[in-house]
Amino acid sequence: MTFEEFKANVERWAQIRGIYDQSTEAHQQAKALEEIGEYLTAETDEERMDAIGDIAVCIVNAAKLDDSMKPLELSLYYKESELSEVGGFIIDGNYEPALSSLADYALSEGHDIWDCLEAAWNEIKHRKGMMIDGKYVKWESLNEEQRAEFNRRDHGNTLIRQ
Repeated sequence: MTFEEFKANVERWAQIRGIYDQSTEAHQQAKALEEIGEYLTAETDEERMDAIGDIAVCIVNAAKLDDSMKPLELSLYYKESELSEVGGFIIDGNYEPALSSLADYALSEGHDIWDCLEAAWNEIKHRKGMMIDGKYVKWESLNEEQRAEFNRRDHGNTLIRQ
């Protein structure tokens, strides 16, 4: 999967799920930082790869919500990067350097960024959930009341449930 394919898939997925209508750039930045925390607490390589891919998903979404941002690209520098550097770029709204540093960090940890992007996409592409306070909440994390609200709002729209 190329970065362009990954980005297009994520943007289509996010649009269908209402992320661009109901979230903000700041919410996506916060979610990316949350995913950095998940990376740091991951216990397996699979969890770490998923977290790296999830960080990239959030970066794509934040960049999409940034009206001043030109089209996002992934450039590979292959330089030593730290996860704190990725977080700093995200906080500052510098999404291309954030992605590049994320790719470099992944490589330094023995993970191929392309495998991480594909793993994240395969994990989210059929995910169900709903937007709550500007953040997408997975079906598994919804309480019974929220699940009932999801079903009331869905009105049979299978696109949201995919």
